[in-house]
Amino acid sequence: MIGQQNDITNYQRLARHLIKSRLRRLTTPDCLSIVPEMRLRGHIRLLDVGCNNGRLLFKLASFMEDSELHGVDINDRHIKRNQARNRYRNVQFHCSPAENLPFNAGYFDIVCCTNALHKFPQRVRALDEMHRVLKTGGDLYILEAIRDEKWKDKFDKILRQSKFILPEKRYLQRTALFSKSYFIHYVK
Repeated sequence: MIGQQNDITNYQRLARHLIKSRLRRLTTPDCLSIVPEMRLRGHIRLLDVGCNNGRLLFKLASFMEDSELHGVDINDRHIKRNQARNRYRNVQFHCSPAENLPFNAGYFDIVCCTNALHKFPQRVRALDEMHRVLKTGGDLYILEAIRDEKWKDKFDKILRQSKFILPEKRYLQRTALFSKSYFIHYVK
């Protein structure tokens, strides 16, 4: 009876996880959908802010062996899991809030943030930190799910308050079923 109860509990836990991840795919743009939009070139330093499971970094590392790739997330469980899964020598993960990035000014050629900006408590401060660590001539890429015009207007207001002046803004082709993929590109 106890073994059967544990099986039911484990099944319920697994079912909740599968439902949550499937629902997320319906409402959240795929982080890999920004790869075709990126200006990837030779040896670069790239930072993924709010890297979550490291999916974007692992994909980039599979064909960018000469580049230096960093992921930052505030959730230390994500960082520990990513470090355990990491089989690439050019990928590093750091536990840090987006509002206080542990890098020197002008260190990165590319900074990206996919599906994470809406989670940051101090969004303008996080954007200003991304601006600080970006080299002159470097690229910023942001991808966020926009479900309604209210969030789009709020997102645009956050951008106007940051140091990113006149970024390119557009919708990508549908990469999530129930939301639009709002894409920001800025060259410093």
